[in-house]
Amino acid sequence: MNIAKYLKKRLFWAMFPVAFSTLLFASNEEVEHQILISGDERTALIHFPLMHDTDKLPALIVLHGGLGNAEHVQDTTGLDALGETEGFLTVYPNGTGLRFFKNRRTWNAGRCCGPAAKKAVDDVGFLSQLIDDLVSDYQADPKKIYITGFSNGAMMAYRLACEIPEKIAAIVPVSGTLAVDNCQSATAVPVLHIHGETDDNVPVLGGEGSRSVAGVKHRSVQDSLNIMMRERNCGTAQKEQFANYERVSYDCTKGANVQLIMIKNSGHVWPEKIQANRTVWSFVSQFVKK
Repeated sequence: MNIAKYLKKRLFWAMFPVAFSTLLFASNEEVEHQILISGDERTALIHFPLMHDTDKLPALIVLHGGLGNAEHVQDTTGLDALGETEGFLTVYPNGTGLRFFKNRRTWNAGRCCGPAAKKAVDDVGFLSQLIDDLVSDYQADPKKIYITGFSNGAMMAYRLACEIPEKIAAIVPVSGTLAVDNCQSATAVPVLHIHGETDDNVPVLGGEGSRSVAGVKHRSVQDSLNIMMRERNCGTAQKEQFANYERVSYDCTKGANVQLIMIKNSGHVWPEKIQANRTVWSFVSQFVKK
């Protein structure tokens, strides 16, 4: 859907006689955007911020976990409220549904997960097109496209950084590890990985978790970070201890920096112990794609 048509239809915009004819964006509504790719109709919910006086908006794409969907991760994270006050688009794409449970969805993040991976669904192509549409139709700033995701969605965030790094300013995978083997192209993409130390779906040390339903032996958190840092010439890990988490930072001289937040006594959840929404936005909003 073209944003001009949307705004005209909903009467949520107006042009005021201010300097440079600035558009005052005054919507906190959302649309369901549709993309036809490989013969399949794919969808994403796009939530608009409150009044905003810029012609280009940052966009945070939020990828649901395995067997989740756009509406579920939208409700679980509550990121819309932050997007409204901070002035960024929140975008919730839908993965591929199960045969008999269409709204139980997965992403093809590489070796995981579910029917999306088994059918080799072109999720990179879908999400790449979504980014293009956000820029062309919804005022998204192409230099400020950020990706976060939970579990299978975190794995997909990693894959996007590996395969379309030119479109992504930063990623924050949460409770999901790297599920592809080659990520040499992602050296310029900053990474903050967030994980619960007692995660029994995607274990910190890797392997198949005791509560996993994917039937996949996951890569460990550290191995995932090591692959991401392979071409970055990163220094020794710097560790900081806090009440609820440990932060590990790697300064890299040939690529973007990498960080890890390991949450104490936390499992496979969107981690409100560390105010996850604010943590995600505080990290990604530092970065502008060159």
